[in-house]
Order: sequence, then C-alpha cells, then structure tokens
Amino acid sequence: MKVYLEGIKSGIKAVGMYNVETKELIVLKGSVVSETVSFSETFRGISRIVKKRQENVTDRIVMKNVLFKSSSTAANFITGCSTNGLTAWKTELGLKLREVIK
Repeated sequence: MKVYLEGIKSGIKAVGMYNVETKELIVLKGSVVSETVSFSETFRGISRIVKKRQENVTDRIVMKNVLFKSSSTAANFITGCSTNGLTAWKTELGLKLREVIK
C-alpha cells in the first residue's frame, strides 16, 4: 500500500510502499528527507540512519528505493529524528498507517 510522510516546515516529502504482511516499508526514490539529523540520547539507532543517508541520499533526495524493516525506522530516516511510523505515515486519504492496519 502506498503511504506518504510530509512536513511543511521541514520540507520533507516522502512516498513509501508498506507491506502489511512483512511490516516492511520501502522509501521510494525521489523522496525528500529533512536537512538535519537530531542527535539525542533518546534517538536510538541514529548511527544506522546517518549511514543509510550517506549511502542513499544526495542533496536531501533519496537516490534509490530503500527498504526498512519497520515504518518507524523509515520515518526516522525521513525526518531525522525519533518518529512513530504508525502515526507519521498516512494513506492518500489521510488515514494514519495505524488506522489502516488494525
């Protein structure tokens, strides 16, 4: 299922494909990530996010499809901060991912 994550202030605009069976999310090529990554004690896995960005992002644009094992990790990759993927990713109709996969 196609899902979206957008932030007007941060300029992020991402499109993903969520697999309900595996719970994996692919961030699609062309998505726009945040300009910065927030380094904080509560943001676990930040080093993996930074590495994924170094490998897959040029000038804030995702250069190839990137697979994540969870919607939250995919959201962290896009937003650059700790983000609940089940509430951040939305369908074309504006429903939160959590509401759709109940």
